[in-house]
Amino acid sequence: MMKWILAGIFAFSLAVGGALYFMGKSTGGNATEVDWRALDQMDYVNKKAPPELEKLNKTRVKIPGFMVPLEDNQRKVTEFLLVPSPQACIHVPAPPPNQMVYVKMKKGVPAADGPIWVYGDFEITLKQSQYGEASFELTGDYVEPYQ
Repeated sequence: MMKWILAGIFAFSLAVGGALYFMGKSTGGNATEVDWRALDQMDYVNKKAPPELEKLNKTRVKIPGFMVPLEDNQRKVTEFLLVPSPQACIHVPAPPPNQMVYVKMKKGVPAADGPIWVYGDFEITLKQSQYGEASFELTGDYVEPYQ
């Protein structure tokens, strides 16, 4: 009888420990990886997206890039531009619209100095910011370091 009680306690501890371990390792979940070469295909002058890019409209994606915060609060960022390289951040002239993604996070995230992945709902739409026009908007829900 004592063996069964100890086995039950061990199984319960293992289950709780495993659940806590995996809950602490959150990820962005299922998302289609979007490459900057695909975004570059957007004809921002005529506002026409090729079929491959149109398929991604209003779907969950993950995009790599560099964060350009649009707010002064450097602790928690909720709005930023995602750009393909650190040199594309803030300069004159601004990068073309098809090389900027306007990101609006559901919750604030720490400002990032290095490359990141941003997960969220992707939309092809023009969005204006103080640094220029972006051809895409992402309602972000998760950010992680690029690896």
